[in-house]
Amino acid sequence: MFFDWFKKPDYNNVVPLFPEPEAVPYIEPPKQEREYYSIGITSDNRMTFKTGISTLTMNREGCEHLIEQLTVFMNQLPESTDD
Repeated sequence: MFFDWFKKPDYNNVVPLFPEPEAVPYIEPPKQEREYYSIGITSDNRMTFKTGISTLTMNREGCEHLIEQLTVFMNQLPESTDD
């Protein structure tokens, strides 16, 4: 009959309107190295401590004073079993 071509079982010659996308394997992006802090010496013999966007610069006497303060605060902390 005239409309039997709508019931045609074989559609090999028809280009699909929305083809199935090819499966692409997921690739894990490389993780960027993060710098949490850095310690260095400037050209005029000052120590620098950088963390985040802050930079602390001090001379030798300032470093020694900071070490003394950190030692006092460290001694006030309770002993921990965590490493």
